Amino acid sequence: MPDLISFEQCIARPDERDNKYPLIRHLINAKDSIGQWLEIDDQIIRCLAGLSAICHDVCKAHIDWQKYIRHKTGSGRGPSHAPPGAYFFSYAAYKYLLIKGAWEKHKVLWLLMTRDIADHHGQLKRLNDDNWIKGWDWDLMDMVGIEEFIKDHFPELQAVDLSGTALDKWMDELDDLIEQVLDELDIGYDEYSHLKLMRSLQYWRHLTTGLVAADRFDVKNIGTSWLDRKELISIERCLEEFSKSNTKHALSSVRINAQKDVLGQLVENPDNLFYTLEMPTGYGKTISSLKLASWLCFNKGYRKIIYVAPYLSILEQTAKVIWDTIKMEALEHHSLAVLDDEEREESEKGRLQSDQLTMEAWAHSIVCTSFQQFSKAVFPKTAQNALRRAYLRDSIVIIDEPQIFDPTGWNVLLCGLEAMAEQYNLRVIFLSATMPTFEFGLSKAPARLSVKAKSGVERYRIVNCERMDENEIAQFITNKDKSRQAVILNTIEDAFRVYERLDKEKYDVYLLHGLMVPIHKKIEIRKIQERLKKECKKPLLVVSTQILEAGVDVSFECVTRALPILPSVVQAAGRVNRHFEYDEGILYTVPFYREGDKDTRKSVYRNENIRELTDKLLYQKEEWLESETLFLIRQYYKEMFMQNTYEAGKKAIREAYEGNWPALSRYQPFGPDYLKLPLFIPWKMPQDDVKWLPERLVKLQKTVGIYEPEEIYELYNNRTHINNLPLEKKKQFMVLFNHYVLNLPVDLALKVAGKDDYLQNKVPILHMKSAYHQTTGLTRHFTKGFDWII
Repeated sequence: MPDLISFEQCIARPDERDNKYPLIRHLINAKDSIGQWLEIDDQIIRCLAGLSAICHDVCKAHIDWQKYIRHKTGSGRGPSHAPPGAYFFSYAAYKYLLIKGAWEKHKVLWLLMTRDIADHHGQLKRLNDDNWIKGWDWDLMDMVGIEEFIKDHFPELQAVDLSGTALDKWMDELDDLIEQVLDELDIGYDEYSHLKLMRSLQYWRHLTTGLVAADRFDVKNIGTSWLDRKELISIERCLEEFSKSNTKHALSSVRINAQKDVLGQLVENPDNLFYTLEMPTGYGKTISSLKLASWLCFNKGYRKIIYVAPYLSILEQTAKVIWDTIKMEALEHHSLAVLDDEEREESEKGRLQSDQLTMEAWAHSIVCTSFQQFSKAVFPKTAQNALRRAYLRDSIVIIDEPQIFDPTGWNVLLCGLEAMAEQYNLRVIFLSATMPTFEFGLSKAPARLSVKAKSGVERYRIVNCERMDENEIAQFITNKDKSRQAVILNTIEDAFRVYERLDKEKYDVYLLHGLMVPIHKKIEIRKIQERLKKECKKPLLVVSTQILEAGVDVSFECVTRALPILPSVVQAAGRVNRHFEYDEGILYTVPFYREGDKDTRKSVYRNENIRELTDKLLYQKEEWLESETLFLIRQYYKEMFMQNTYEAGKKAIREAYEGNWPALSRYQPFGPDYLKLPLFIPWKMPQDDVKWLPERLVKLQKTVGIYEPEEIYELYNNRTHINNLPLEKKKQFMVLFNHYVLNLPVDLALKVAGKDDYLQNKVPILHMKSAYHQTTGLTRHFTKGFDWII
């Protein structure tokens, strides 16, 4: 038997210069801080939480783990410490509860905490996952030292045998005890409330957060910033100055009055958990929401603002608005900023650097994040996901364009959000011109803050047209005597077909879609936005997919929209005469049939009932005014949820309560996620386009010191160099790298790249230069069956 390392001599992580990290100190710090994270008054629960913090890393005392962490055994992970830590806790905590006469009352909590320890460096698993129940190497740990340490901090366990022999015998009792708990959680045929179950689940994940925070933040105590009264006064002043400085717009007085109106409605009804802010597009709902949030912070003691967007374009745009208006930088957490594989491994070892932890924990007073990342806070999939709840208390959460959430999971999300809002004292504001219904997800309707389209301010009308194919729609838009037009199609191939049929000599024609790398797409959007400001000899024609409908601040005199579903009709209308710069705007809706035969609408909007409902409502008459769209959208959501309440999705809540947490953590805000493969596109921007590069990307290029896509890819493949970069510079490099990456359906990826490329590289580079067109993007290789890509 090898010589044991004294428990007192064990370390939690390697030394860093003069900084030492003894294991005992880490465990004591975690025990002391978990109570602060959890804010629990119940003495027994508080003691159990402290015991879980002591036990979570106690098995790092294993001699092989100590050799591994001291770099004595070469590369590798070392023996697992979380599962045996869970086993040790289950025994000690059971004995503690028996001594306190509290086993029956707290046996469910006992299993939840045990599961959290087992999972605190990885995925959050099912309660009946028994990966932690086995014989462990107690003889390779200083059990005498561990027992003495535990009893020093938990004198209630003085009479309990904590030896390796006792722990080995414990396995004989475990199965029956776990069965007891699972029986307790089995609802059977009893009546139950989904919200009540969700409250229990959110409390469980609150406990998870406490353990993970106590572990991670002992190593890197990052702290956070909160909004103080001085900052809130400054925010209010900046927002007022911004509103007054934008008086040139024809809608400026309408916007200012609308903002005053909704703020007045909030002041009259300030105590709801949930609010809806319903404003026509172009009325300034982002600025209005910031005014509402700052008022709640100042008058109701809230300390943080979290803005949640469906798409990266909206997120980045809002972060810029926040900087431009209140001169405060928001922490951005989205798909381009999440952990790569190696950082995720560091996260599992608790070794993330401070700035990465700051992002993961949303440790900032203003945060901009995505639907995807926010959903992982509500239903964390991993222990690390739970970290973003650590500084969540007393936050204002602003959720933009909630109608984009997949309806099948909408009620589940709302239920989880309500329980989480109660747990962390949140206020939630939903923003949209096309607000979905909340009747089947929340226990109480949100307080409604609304502004109708101003009487006499009819910026547009919606006109329903006969069906057309790509030739007819191209002819239709070119016959219009309009200087600034857009046509929005349902699929990329449809958009490309229309684009190909337009006269590029006679018109300034632009194409936008989802198979353009982000840097290419951003440049095209900037060019369109600048072109809209100018009077030119050539009329402007923009051909796009739905990406133009949300998060892109553009305004056309006329938009032609291939018939979608009703919320998309209203969103497209929001790009018509947005700032009232034209006498009248028109949105034409056109049933589109590719080659006169294929109704590609079905490829994107697959729910037949919703398509039929759209047609029933929209075709009640030939034309609609802007002021009538609010009635239309309310009727749409009312009838949609009458047809299908989507409550079937709530069965995941019961499954999770009974022990199957992954039933909830699988939640996807946009519905089922199709398997995709990343592909690096070495798109070289034309020299004339360099001036349109967004300022943030210019700064990224300068910071990284690389300008050519091939050089970016070459550096990406030099993993030694990348891993040695300072973390912030590495993060900036990855953001720049991802601006050249497309995530493609498997069939399409293999068609343009090839299987061998993916076997050799996680993110291969596109070698077939002809596949990606300099102007139109990846439009030469349409793959049958993938019309749903937009």
